[in-house]
Amino acid sequence: MKTQSLRKGVLFLTVIFSIGLMSISCQKDNISFPDPGTLPKGLTGSWVEINTGTDTISFGTDNDSGFFNLSRGFAMTNGYWLPKMGSTSYSYKISGDSITVVDGLSNSMEGGTYYFRFDEQNLTINIGKFSKYISTKKSLLTFRKIK
Repeated sequence: MKTQSLRKGVLFLTVIFSIGLMSISCQKDNISFPDPGTLPKGLTGSWVEINTGTDTISFGTDNDSGFFNLSRGFAMTNGYWLPKMGSTSYSYKISGDSITVVDGLSNSMEGGTYYFRFDEQNLTINIGKFSKYISTKKSLLTFRKIK
């Protein structure tokens, strides 16, 4: 009898804890960007998409070609925290107001050419939606430098 009451109590606490955890994790955080004057200039660094706040691109160099990483966060998959779909490296080549992007992990080497504008003064990048996994309906993404 006491065992059954104990089980019900533990189950009740587990359900309450799970609901609380889910409600906290589902809240949208206000994105706080650092002062642009405190960040180094150039393409090198991490950039967050300002509308979703969940997609981040990272450039390792200031070169007009090379690789950048798209990080989309993590999700629970089969009991493991794994990178969300679309998190991968992309090769790129910047030419004027366009960027050619190729998905590094795609076996078909999918990619395309997209609008690209780097505003070094305001530390923002405007780029065409190069990944179908980025969860916004906008065709032009704005990324802001965070480090």
